[in-house]
Amino acid sequence: MRSAFKYLAGLFFVGIVVQVGLAGIGAFHAVNKNDDGPIAKDKASDWYSAHGIVGSVLVLVALLLLIVALIARDKTWRKQAGVLFVLMILQLVFAGLGSSVWALGFLHPINALAIFALSGMLAHSAWRSTTDPPVSPAAASVV
Repeated sequence: MRSAFKYLAGLFFVGIVVQVGLAGIGAFHAVNKNDDGPIAKDKASDWYSAHGIVGSVLVLVALLLLIVALIARDKTWRKQAGVLFVLMILQLVFAGLGSSVWALGFLHPINALAIFALSGMLAHSAWRSTTDPPVSPAAASVV
């Protein structure tokens, strides 16, 4: 289970980095399509649809991460994966709020920063704790 958690945590973090990239592409694409006039929603949302799809997949990965953390019985991982899943649900809520009331869209990228930080720490701790400790030269010569 520890290996599964390690790989899921790493995959999730890479997915978050992709999300940030897709959001940036969406923003620059919308500006590029602007042509000094009003931005049409269909032109602005071209790249944001990929951002939404990847975000939905990441919610499922966060749920899997939580399930694996519960099975692994690691108290720290359970807590962090639980918080991460809650942040992902909030991310969906904030995206919806931002679509309804544009000023509330401020919450979506701020929450994304928290998700980025927590998922990075979680992936780091998962990869660090599942690697074998270094073998000292004295211990190697005994074998």
